[in-house]
Amino acid sequence: MTLSADALYLLLKGNFALRYLLATLMMSWSMHKKEHFTIRLVVRTLFTLSASVAFPIIVDSLPYMCFVFTVIFLLSTLTVPICFSAPWQTVCYIGSAVLCAEHIASMADSLMTLLFPQTLDFFATHVLSLPVILNWSVSLIIVYAIVYLTLFRGGKLHREHNLNLHVMVEILLVSLFVNLYLNQLYTILIAQRSSLVMLFEYLLNILCSVFLLQIQSGILKESQARKSLEAVSFLWEHAREQYEISHENITAINQKCHDLKHLLMAVRSVIDPEEYNSMMETINSYGAEIKTNNEVLDVVFQEKNFQCRKLGIQFTCIIDGTAVAFMETTDLYVLFGNLLDNCIEAVTKLPPEEVKNIQVTVRKDRSFAVITTENGYMGELHWSGGRLRTSKGDKNNHGFGMLGMENIVHKYGGRYSISTDHQIFSMNIVFPITP
Repeated sequence: MTLSADALYLLLKGNFALRYLLATLMMSWSMHKKEHFTIRLVVRTLFTLSASVAFPIIVDSLPYMCFVFTVIFLLSTLTVPICFSAPWQTVCYIGSAVLCAEHIASMADSLMTLLFPQTLDFFATHVLSLPVILNWSVSLIIVYAIVYLTLFRGGKLHREHNLNLHVMVEILLVSLFVNLYLNQLYTILIAQRSSLVMLFEYLLNILCSVFLLQIQSGILKESQARKSLEAVSFLWEHAREQYEISHENITAINQKCHDLKHLLMAVRSVIDPEEYNSMMETINSYGAEIKTNNEVLDVVFQEKNFQCRKLGIQFTCIIDGTAVAFMETTDLYVLFGNLLDNCIEAVTKLPPEEVKNIQVTVRKDRSFAVITTENGYMGELHWSGGRLRTSKGDKNNHGFGMLGMENIVHKYGGRYSISTDHQIFSMNIVFPITP
């Protein structure tokens, strides 16, 4: 089917609009979808296609066609918030990736056309054949899939809210220049376009777009690292404040229990013996101080002991606090607080008929400090990149406890291992003790 000039321009505008719409939809898919998403998507698609096809071709020149394609790109990208809850820095990130992906796909089908010009050279013949359509489609699907799996799989972008708007606008503008204008400038400057020159041109374009995608990937990783660092810093500050509060509370509880014991002993003669023994047992259980030879661990373990008693969990600990005396106060509170919180959370999920118990040991083994926790668990554990992932529903705001523990382990040159034999979760941490 041979196309007229007007039909050719309509096809090109519609084709680019569809390519950009498909790419933006793929790259945005992990974002939160707004209410009545299907209706919004249909409206957005119809509006973008109609506006793109209706945009006038005033001058038949490369610069003006670049301008037309820029308008089509902006129409498809700036309408992303119609369907998705996406901040503008995220829209710019998606737009830059879309430009690069579409450009790589265009260069890929141009390379195929260079190899099979008689069959695939649509711009020379203006004949829309099945091989031409397949060439466009296959290149597009393969490239889009690779970019999506590399940058957007698993909701990477959805979890990231720290992207800098100014940086993302700059990346978008660079992508526009490289993917739309630089190529046309090259075409204008090179008068004699031999097959070798065109091959160099296509490969150079692909490399430039891949480089831009690598920059985007680096920006996302840096932003995620910054977000994690901020979360861990908040965790440290919160732990420091919480330790001070817990220390005061534990001291107050122990003092009250001590006073109550003396008061109860003073009125023992007028109280039923069984009632006296029951009350004394309760006071002793809550007033029993856990002594570890480490003030911080005394607070942590007594605090968690209270919690376990309330939840009906048997809590057994053999602690030599001197083994970890080299660690800072906040690090100790964060490490053991999170370790024991994870144990308690796992044990509380066991069925009622299961025995709920937690065992913790801290000891010296020659020139090493060894920390071991054991607890039962049920269900499946989730791993990613060799790291245990949170089982909580909101993964955006959880999982930093484990990250905080890993940072502490690495800070003191330690190593940790996890085993899950027979539904018993065991964590073993080893620190070298510097003489």
